[in-house]
Amino acid sequence: MTQPKTIAVIGAGIVGLSTALWLQKLGFKVTLVDRNEPGLGTSFGNAGLFADYGRLPIASYSQLRKIPGMLLDKRGPLSMQLQYARHLMPYGWHFIKACTTEKYLHGRHALTSLQLTAPAADDALLHETGASKLVQHNGCLALFSTKEGFEAALEGHLHEREEQGVRMQVLSADEVHELEPHLSRFHAGGVIYPDTRFTISPVELSRTYARHFVAQGGKLLQDEVATVSDANGECVVTGTQGTHRFDRTVICAGVAGARLAQQLGVRIPLVSERGYHLVLEAEDWHLTRPVGWLDYAVFMTPMEDGIRIAGMAEFADPDAPQGEKQTEIMRDTAAKMMGKTPAVKSSWVGSRPSTPDSLPIIGRVPGHPNFTLAFGHGHLGLTLASTTGKLVAESIQGKDLDSMLAPFAPARFH
Repeated sequence: MTQPKTIAVIGAGIVGLSTALWLQKLGFKVTLVDRNEPGLGTSFGNAGLFADYGRLPIASYSQLRKIPGMLLDKRGPLSMQLQYARHLMPYGWHFIKACTTEKYLHGRHALTSLQLTAPAADDALLHETGASKLVQHNGCLALFSTKEGFEAALEGHLHEREEQGVRMQVLSADEVHELEPHLSRFHAGGVIYPDTRFTISPVELSRTYARHFVAQGGKLLQDEVATVSDANGECVVTGTQGTHRFDRTVICAGVAGARLAQQLGVRIPLVSERGYHLVLEAEDWHLTRPVGWLDYAVFMTPMEDGIRIAGMAEFADPDAPQGEKQTEIMRDTAAKMMGKTPAVKSSWVGSRPSTPDSLPIIGRVPGHPNFTLAFGHGHLGLTLASTTGKLVAESIQGKDLDSMLAPFAPARFH
Protein backbone atom coordinates (compact mmCIF):
# COMPACT_ATOMS: atom_id res chain seq x y z
CA MET A 1 0.00 0.00 0.00
CA THR A 2 1.35 3.43 -0.95
CA GLN A 3 2.18 5.93 1.77
CA PRO A 4 -0.69 8.38 2.40
CA LYS A 5 -0.11 12.10 2.00
CA THR A 6 -3.05 13.36 4.06
CA ILE A 7 -4.57 11.81 7.17
CA ALA A 8 -7.64 12.83 9.16
CA VAL A 9 -7.98 11.98 12.84
CA ILE A 10 -11.61 12.24 13.94
CA GLY A 11 -11.86 13.08 17.63
CA ALA A 12 -9.69 15.52 19.60
CA GLY A 13 -9.73 13.79 22.96
CA ILE A 14 -6.55 12.42 24.46
CA VAL A 15 -6.53 9.35 22.18
CA GLY A 16 -7.06 11.44 19.04
CA LEU A 17 -4.48 14.03 20.09
CA SER A 18 -1.91 11.35 20.86
CA THR A 19 -2.58 9.62 17.55
CA ALA A 20 -2.27 12.89 15.64
CA LEU A 21 1.06 13.66 17.34
CA TRP A 22 2.52 10.25 16.57
CA LEU A 23 1.42 10.46 12.94
CA GLN A 24 2.98 13.91 12.74
CA LYS A 25 6.22 12.58 14.28
CA LEU A 26 6.40 10.04 11.45
CA GLY A 27 6.10 12.77 8.83
CA PHE A 28 2.44 12.64 7.86
CA LYS A 29 0.27 15.68 7.13
CA VAL A 30 -2.51 15.46 9.71
CA THR A 31 -5.87 17.18 10.20
CA LEU A 32 -7.58 16.76 13.58
CA VAL A 33 -11.38 16.98 13.32
CA ASP A 34 -13.77 17.57 16.23
CA ARG A 35 -16.91 19.58 16.89
CA ASN A 36 -15.33 20.93 20.08
CA GLU A 37 -11.97 22.36 21.02
CA PRO A 38 -9.36 19.72 21.92
CA GLY A 39 -9.77 17.99 25.25
CA LEU A 40 -13.30 19.16 26.05
CA GLY A 41 -15.02 15.78 25.70
CA THR A 42 -14.67 12.78 27.98
CA SER A 43 -10.93 13.44 28.32
CA PHE A 44 -11.77 16.62 30.24
CA GLY A 45 -13.23 14.83 33.23
CA ASN A 46 -11.08 11.82 34.08
CA ALA A 47 -9.38 11.20 37.42
CA GLY A 48 -6.02 12.13 35.91
CA LEU A 49 -4.32 8.77 36.49
CA PHE A 50 -1.93 6.98 34.18
CA ALA A 51 -3.33 3.78 35.65
CA ASP A 52 -0.47 1.34 35.08
CA TYR A 53 -2.20 -1.15 37.39
CA GLY A 54 -5.21 -1.46 35.04
CA ARG A 55 -4.42 -4.87 33.56
CA LEU A 56 -7.49 -6.94 34.43
CA PRO A 57 -10.67 -7.10 32.30
CA ILE A 58 -13.90 -6.25 34.09
CA ALA A 59 -15.80 -9.17 32.56
CA SER A 60 -15.49 -12.32 34.68
CA TYR A 61 -17.93 -14.76 36.25
CA SER A 62 -17.14 -13.41 39.72
CA GLN A 63 -17.98 -9.89 38.57
CA LEU A 64 -21.09 -11.07 36.72
CA ARG A 65 -22.52 -12.50 39.96
CA LYS A 66 -22.12 -9.12 41.67
CA ILE A 67 -23.94 -7.02 39.05
CA PRO A 68 -27.59 -7.56 40.21
CA GLY A 69 -26.73 -6.56 43.77
CA MET A 70 -24.72 -3.58 42.58
CA LEU A 71 -27.63 -2.33 40.46
CA LEU A 72 -30.02 -2.70 43.42
CA ASP A 73 -27.71 -0.72 45.71
CA LYS A 74 -29.12 2.82 45.42
CA ARG A 75 -25.94 4.28 46.94
CA GLY A 76 -23.52 2.19 44.91
CA PRO A 77 -21.37 3.25 41.95
CA LEU A 78 -23.24 1.22 39.30
CA SER A 79 -26.53 2.40 37.80
CA MET A 80 -28.52 2.22 34.59
CA GLN A 81 -31.13 4.44 32.99
CA LEU A 82 -34.10 2.28 32.01
CA GLN A 83 -34.45 4.15 28.71
CA TYR A 84 -30.94 2.99 27.80
CA ALA A 85 -31.54 -0.70 28.55
CA ARG A 86 -32.24 -1.72 24.93
CA HIS A 87 -28.86 -0.32 23.87
CA LEU A 88 -27.19 -2.62 26.40
CA MET A 89 -28.50 -5.91 24.98
CA PRO A 90 -25.67 -6.58 22.45
CA TYR A 91 -23.13 -5.33 24.98
CA GLY A 92 -24.56 -7.56 27.71
CA TRP A 93 -24.51 -10.66 25.51
CA HIS A 94 -20.86 -10.13 24.59
CA PHE A 95 -20.01 -9.26 28.21
CA ILE A 96 -21.32 -12.68 29.29
CA LYS A 97 -19.30 -14.35 26.51
CA ALA A 98 -16.19 -12.50 27.70
CA CYS A 99 -16.57 -13.92 31.23
CA THR A 100 -15.15 -17.36 30.40
CA THR A 101 -11.76 -18.17 31.88
CA GLU A 102 -10.22 -18.43 28.41
CA LYS A 103 -11.54 -15.01 27.34
CA TYR A 104 -10.59 -13.42 30.65
CA LEU A 105 -6.99 -14.65 30.47
CA HIS A 106 -6.79 -13.58 26.83
CA GLY A 107 -7.98 -10.08 27.78
CA ARG A 108 -5.59 -9.89 30.72
CA HIS A 109 -2.65 -10.74 28.49
CA ALA A 110 -3.75 -8.20 25.87
CA LEU A 111 -4.16 -5.36 28.38
CA THR A 112 -0.79 -6.14 29.94
CA SER A 113 0.87 -6.05 26.52
CA LEU A 114 -0.41 -2.50 26.00
CA GLN A 115 0.47 -1.42 29.53
CA LEU A 116 4.08 -2.55 29.12
CA THR A 117 4.53 -0.21 26.15
CA ALA A 118 2.59 2.73 27.61
CA PRO A 119 5.17 4.50 29.84
CA ALA A 120 7.76 4.91 27.08
CA ALA A 121 5.12 6.18 24.65
CA ASP A 122 3.86 8.65 27.27
CA ASP A 123 7.38 9.87 28.03
CA ALA A 124 8.06 10.56 24.37
CA LEU A 125 5.01 12.81 23.95
CA LEU A 126 5.30 14.49 27.36
CA HIS A 127 8.93 15.41 26.69
CA GLU A 128 8.41 16.53 23.10
CA THR A 129 5.38 18.72 23.86
CA GLY A 130 6.70 20.21 27.10
CA ALA A 131 3.82 18.69 29.08
CA SER A 132 6.02 16.87 31.61
CA LYS A 133 5.43 19.66 34.13
CA LEU A 134 1.77 18.64 34.25
CA VAL A 135 2.56 15.11 35.44
CA GLN A 136 3.55 14.07 38.96
CA HIS A 137 5.23 10.85 40.08
CA ASN A 138 3.95 10.28 43.61
CA GLY A 139 2.18 6.97 43.06
CA CYS A 140 -1.42 6.40 44.15
CA LEU A 141 -3.24 4.74 47.03
CA ALA A 142 -5.97 2.10 46.76
CA LEU A 143 -7.85 1.75 50.06
CA PHE A 144 -10.49 -0.61 51.48
CA SER A 145 -13.28 -0.08 54.01
CA THR A 146 -12.76 -3.27 56.00
CA LYS A 147 -9.96 -5.63 56.92
CA GLU A 148 -11.94 -8.53 55.43
CA GLY A 149 -12.36 -6.75 52.10
CA PHE A 150 -8.69 -5.83 52.04
CA GLU A 151 -7.58 -9.39 52.75
CA ALA A 152 -9.88 -10.75 50.04
CA ALA A 153 -8.40 -8.27 47.55
CA LEU A 154 -4.86 -9.28 48.52
CA GLU A 155 -5.72 -12.88 47.69
CA GLY A 156 -7.67 -11.88 44.59
CA HIS A 157 -7.22 -8.99 42.17
CA LEU A 158 -4.22 -7.44 43.93
CA HIS A 159 -2.39 -10.77 43.71
CA GLU A 160 -3.32 -10.99 40.02
CA ARG A 161 -1.93 -7.53 39.39
CA GLU A 162 1.36 -8.48 41.03
CA GLU A 163 1.51 -11.53 38.76
CA GLN A 164 1.14 -9.16 35.79
CA GLY A 165 4.14 -7.12 36.92
CA VAL A 166 2.44 -4.31 38.84
CA ARG A 167 4.54 -3.08 41.75
CA MET A 168 2.69 -2.38 45.00
CA GLN A 169 3.34 -2.07 48.71
CA VAL A 170 0.87 -3.13 51.41
CA LEU A 171 0.08 -0.40 53.95
CA SER A 172 -1.71 -0.48 57.30
CA ALA A 173 -4.23 2.23 58.17
CA ASP A 174 -1.58 3.95 60.29
CA GLU A 175 0.94 3.87 57.45
CA VAL A 176 -1.64 5.43 55.13
CA HIS A 177 -2.20 8.16 57.72
CA GLU A 178 1.52 8.92 57.76
CA LEU A 179 1.49 9.40 53.98
CA GLU A 180 -1.79 11.34 53.81
CA PRO A 181 -2.54 12.84 57.26
CA HIS A 182 -5.52 14.87 55.99
CA LEU A 183 -7.47 11.73 55.03
CA SER A 184 -10.08 10.60 57.54
CA ARG A 185 -9.92 7.09 59.01
CA PHE A 186 -12.57 5.68 56.67
CA HIS A 187 -10.40 2.71 55.67
CA ALA A 188 -8.63 -0.37 57.02
CA GLY A 189 -5.51 0.12 54.93
CA GLY A 190 -4.63 -0.64 51.34
CA VAL A 191 -1.77 -0.56 48.89
CA ILE A 192 0.32 2.07 47.19
CA TYR A 193 1.17 1.73 43.50
CA PRO A 194 4.52 3.57 43.46
CA ASP A 195 4.86 3.72 39.66
CA THR A 196 1.48 5.32 38.97
CA ARG A 197 1.64 8.86 37.64
CA PHE A 198 -1.08 11.49 37.43
CA THR A 199 -1.73 14.78 35.72
CA ILE A 200 -2.70 17.85 37.69
CA SER A 201 -4.84 19.07 34.76
CA PRO A 202 -6.24 16.69 32.13
CA VAL A 203 -7.59 19.56 30.03
CA GLU A 204 -4.30 21.49 30.09
CA LEU A 205 -2.49 18.31 29.07
CA SER A 206 -4.80 18.07 26.04
CA ARG A 207 -4.34 21.76 25.24
CA THR A 208 -0.56 21.45 25.47
CA TYR A 209 -0.63 18.55 23.04
CA ALA A 210 -2.91 20.52 20.70
CA ARG A 211 -0.69 23.62 20.75
CA HIS A 212 2.36 21.53 19.88
CA PHE A 213 0.44 19.77 17.11
CA VAL A 214 -0.51 23.10 15.52
CA ALA A 215 2.97 24.58 16.03
CA GLN A 216 4.40 21.63 14.08
CA GLY A 217 2.08 22.26 11.13
CA GLY A 218 -0.98 20.25 12.12
CA LYS A 219 -4.45 21.50 11.22
CA LEU A 220 -7.44 21.72 13.57
CA LEU A 221 -10.80 21.47 11.82
CA GLN A 222 -13.82 22.26 14.01
CA ASP A 223 -16.65 20.27 12.46
CA GLU A 224 -19.16 17.67 13.62
CA VAL A 225 -18.66 14.55 11.53
CA ALA A 226 -21.93 13.04 10.33
CA THR A 227 -20.77 10.40 7.85
CA VAL A 228 -17.66 8.65 6.62
CA SER A 229 -17.34 6.66 3.42
CA ASP A 230 -14.82 5.03 1.13
CA ALA A 231 -14.80 6.38 -2.44
CA ASN A 232 -12.42 4.22 -4.49
CA GLY A 233 -9.82 4.20 -1.74
CA GLU A 234 -10.29 7.83 -0.77
CA CYS A 235 -11.72 8.69 2.64
CA VAL A 236 -14.73 11.00 2.44
CA VAL A 237 -15.54 12.73 5.72
CA THR A 238 -18.76 14.76 5.74
CA GLY A 239 -19.63 17.16 8.51
CA THR A 240 -21.89 20.11 9.15
CA GLN A 241 -19.27 22.41 7.62
CA GLY A 242 -18.86 20.45 4.39
CA THR A 243 -17.18 17.43 2.83
CA HIS A 244 -13.49 16.72 3.28
CA ARG A 245 -11.29 14.14 1.52
CA PHE A 246 -8.19 12.39 2.83
CA ASP A 247 -5.92 9.50 1.91
CA ARG A 248 -6.41 7.88 5.31
CA THR A 249 -8.69 8.43 8.29
CA VAL A 250 -8.35 7.34 11.91
CA ILE A 251 -11.56 7.34 13.95
CA CYS A 252 -10.87 8.21 17.61
CA ALA A 253 -14.36 9.48 18.35
CA GLY A 254 -15.13 7.74 21.64
CA VAL A 255 -18.76 6.69 22.00
CA ALA A 256 -19.56 8.18 18.57
CA GLY A 257 -16.94 5.92 17.02
CA ALA A 258 -19.32 2.96 16.92
CA ARG A 259 -21.82 4.91 14.78
CA LEU A 260 -19.12 5.89 12.29
CA ALA A 261 -17.70 2.35 12.22
CA GLN A 262 -21.15 0.96 11.43
CA GLN A 263 -21.23 3.14 8.31
CA LEU A 264 -18.19 1.15 7.15
CA GLY A 265 -19.83 -2.20 7.89
CA VAL A 266 -18.41 -2.91 11.36
CA ARG A 267 -20.83 -3.42 14.25
CA ILE A 268 -19.28 -2.83 17.66
CA PRO A 269 -21.30 -3.34 20.88
CA LEU A 270 -19.93 -0.15 22.41
CA VAL A 271 -21.91 1.60 25.15
CA SER A 272 -21.91 4.89 27.01
CA GLU A 273 -20.67 4.31 30.56
CA ARG A 274 -20.96 7.70 32.15
CA GLY A 275 -18.54 8.92 34.78
CA TYR A 276 -18.90 11.89 37.11
CA HIS A 277 -16.54 14.25 38.87
CA LEU A 278 -16.76 17.02 41.42
CA VAL A 279 -14.11 19.68 41.97
CA LEU A 280 -13.95 20.46 45.69
CA GLU A 281 -12.85 23.56 47.55
CA ALA A 282 -10.01 22.44 49.81
CA GLU A 283 -7.67 25.29 50.67
CA ASP A 284 -6.82 23.84 54.10
CA TRP A 285 -7.05 20.18 53.09
CA HIS A 286 -4.27 18.52 51.11
CA LEU A 287 -3.35 15.36 49.23
CA THR A 288 0.00 14.54 47.66
CA ARG A 289 -1.25 11.74 45.41
CA PRO A 290 -4.51 10.20 44.10
CA VAL A 291 -6.46 8.12 46.63
CA GLY A 292 -8.91 5.44 45.54
CA TRP A 293 -11.68 4.11 47.77
CA LEU A 294 -12.23 0.85 45.96
CA ASP A 295 -15.45 -0.11 47.77
CA TYR A 296 -17.09 2.90 46.09
CA ALA A 297 -15.02 2.91 42.87
CA VAL A 298 -13.89 6.53 43.26
CA PHE A 299 -10.55 8.29 43.08
CA MET A 300 -9.73 11.60 44.69
CA THR A 301 -6.91 13.49 42.94
CA PRO A 302 -5.11 16.74 43.80
CA MET A 303 -5.33 19.03 40.77
CA GLU A 304 -4.57 22.62 39.82
CA ASP A 305 -8.14 23.78 40.36
CA GLY A 306 -8.84 21.85 43.60
CA ILE A 307 -9.43 18.30 44.76
CA ARG A 308 -11.22 16.24 42.09
CA ILE A 309 -13.25 13.19 43.06
CA ALA A 310 -14.13 11.07 40.05
CA GLY A 311 -15.98 7.81 39.54
CA MET A 312 -19.40 6.18 39.08
CA ALA A 313 -20.51 3.91 36.24
CA GLU A 314 -23.87 5.00 34.87
CA PHE A 315 -25.06 3.29 31.69
CA ALA A 316 -27.04 6.08 30.08
CA ASP A 317 -27.51 8.09 26.91
CA PRO A 318 -24.52 10.43 26.47
CA ASP A 319 -26.84 13.42 26.12
CA ALA A 320 -29.03 12.67 29.15
CA PRO A 321 -29.05 15.31 31.91
CA GLN A 322 -26.52 14.99 34.70
CA GLY A 323 -27.89 12.80 37.48
CA GLU A 324 -28.54 14.56 40.78
CA LYS A 325 -28.34 11.27 42.69
CA GLN A 326 -24.84 10.51 41.38
CA THR A 327 -23.65 14.00 42.27
CA GLU A 328 -25.05 13.64 45.79
CA ILE A 329 -23.39 10.23 46.27
CA MET A 330 -20.05 11.64 45.13
CA ARG A 331 -20.33 14.57 47.53
CA ASP A 332 -21.21 12.28 50.45
CA THR A 333 -18.32 9.96 49.60
CA ALA A 334 -15.93 12.91 49.49
CA ALA A 335 -17.16 14.04 52.92
CA LYS A 336 -16.40 10.60 54.38
CA MET A 337 -12.91 10.62 52.88
CA MET A 338 -12.15 14.18 53.98
CA GLY A 339 -13.80 14.06 57.39
CA LYS A 340 -15.84 17.15 56.57
CA THR A 341 -18.42 18.28 54.03
CA PRO A 342 -16.60 20.12 51.23
CA ALA A 343 -17.85 23.01 49.14
CA VAL A 344 -18.38 21.94 45.52
CA LYS A 345 -16.79 24.29 42.98
CA SER A 346 -18.05 22.46 39.89
CA SER A 347 -19.50 19.16 38.69
CA TRP A 348 -19.26 17.25 35.41
CA VAL A 349 -20.49 14.14 33.61
CA GLY A 350 -19.05 12.47 30.53
CA SER A 351 -19.35 9.20 28.62
CA ARG A 352 -16.65 6.55 28.64
CA PRO A 353 -16.69 4.43 25.47
CA SER A 354 -16.83 0.93 26.96
CA THR A 355 -16.48 -2.44 25.24
CA PRO A 356 -17.79 -5.74 26.66
CA ASP A 357 -14.31 -7.30 26.98
CA SER A 358 -12.53 -4.18 28.36
CA LEU A 359 -10.23 -4.10 25.31
CA PRO A 360 -10.08 -1.03 23.07
CA ILE A 361 -10.84 -1.16 19.37
CA ILE A 362 -7.56 -0.68 17.48
CA GLY A 363 -7.04 -1.67 13.86
CA ARG A 364 -7.98 -1.26 10.23
CA VAL A 365 -11.56 -1.67 9.06
CA PRO A 366 -12.05 -4.94 7.13
CA GLY A 367 -12.65 -4.13 3.47
CA HIS A 368 -11.67 -0.49 4.01
CA PRO A 369 -7.95 -0.51 4.92
CA ASN A 370 -7.71 3.26 4.48
CA PHE A 371 -9.83 3.61 7.66
CA THR A 372 -8.41 2.76 11.09
CA LEU A 373 -10.36 2.62 14.36
CA ALA A 374 -8.89 3.63 17.72
CA PHE A 375 -11.50 4.04 20.46
CA GLY A 376 -13.29 2.15 23.21
CA HIS A 377 -10.66 2.50 25.93
CA GLY A 378 -13.22 2.67 28.76
CA HIS A 379 -11.51 3.62 32.02
CA LEU A 380 -8.04 3.59 30.42
CA GLY A 381 -8.23 6.37 27.83
CA LEU A 382 -5.51 8.56 29.30
CA THR A 383 -3.44 5.52 30.31
CA LEU A 384 -3.34 3.90 26.87
CA ALA A 385 -3.68 6.95 24.61
CA SER A 386 -0.02 7.41 23.73
CA THR A 387 0.75 3.76 23.06
CA THR A 388 -2.44 3.45 21.00
CA GLY A 389 -1.41 6.46 18.92
CA LYS A 390 2.07 5.04 18.38
CA LEU A 391 0.73 1.66 17.27
CA VAL A 392 -1.75 3.27 14.88
CA ALA A 393 0.88 5.56 13.36
CA GLU A 394 3.42 2.77 12.91
CA SER A 395 0.76 0.54 11.36
CA ILE A 396 -0.16 3.23 8.83
CA GLN A 397 3.54 3.73 8.10
CA GLY A 398 3.69 0.06 7.12
CA LYS A 399 5.09 -1.72 10.18
CA ASP A 400 3.76 -5.26 10.60
CA LEU A 401 1.79 -5.14 13.86
CA ASP A 402 -0.86 -7.71 13.00
CA SER A 403 -0.04 -10.06 15.88
CA MET A 404 0.21 -7.21 18.40
CA LEU A 405 -3.12 -5.70 17.33
CA ALA A 406 -5.06 -8.96 16.82
CA PRO A 407 -6.76 -8.90 20.28
CA PHE A 408 -8.11 -5.41 19.56
CA ALA A 409 -9.43 -6.13 16.05
CA PRO A 410 -12.55 -4.13 15.10
CA ALA A 411 -14.37 -7.20 13.74
CA ARG A 412 -13.84 -9.44 16.80
CA PHE A 413 -17.49 -9.18 17.87
CA HIS A 414 -18.89 -10.39 14.51
